[in-house]
Amino acid sequence: MNPGIVGIPLYWTIWVALLLFCAGELGRRRLREDSSAPWAWWAFVAGALLCAIHIGIAMKSAHAWSHEAAIAATARQTMAVYGVNWGGGVFANYAFVAVWLFEAWRWRRPAEGKAGRVVTVMTRVFFLVMILNGAVIFAAGTRRIAGALLVVWLLWIWRPVGAAGLSRPGPTSPATS
Repeated sequence: MNPGIVGIPLYWTIWVALLLFCAGELGRRRLREDSSAPWAWWAFVAGALLCAIHIGIAMKSAHAWSHEAAIAATARQTMAVYGVNWGGGVFANYAFVAVWLFEAWRWRRPAEGKAGRVVTVMTRVFFLVMILNGAVIFAAGTRRIAGALLVVWLLWIWRPVGAAGLSRPGPTSPATS
């Protein structure tokens, strides 16, 4: 990738997008608990759109709108990190935005029962793999540290609802007696 002025919007667009993703997920959790985060969906969608803009900036500035160049650069990076000459990460990034938008659509749908929970787990695993790779494994320097912190925050947001400390005292709880 070409460092310099192009790198600034390229990096900031994805980092702000990922922060909006996490903020949206935190707000979604809060909505399930007490309906106090109606802004969350908008943050989530804004993050997805900013991620799409990030991909556009990368394609224009780093690859001159050439899929072949993007695939070759991704293959070189994947070879350096994993020892596999594979450029399919370009298409995985497209899928990342598509799944993100799919989740935004699903968010507005009524509860889907067990099948919905399975889809939620599958999409979270996909998001985790993509974010872990993009923000930690393929990142360098302080961005790697920031990515690790972001992943920890996301895992904390996604912790099971019955986790210790999450439930609020109810009428039968000793805390309210």
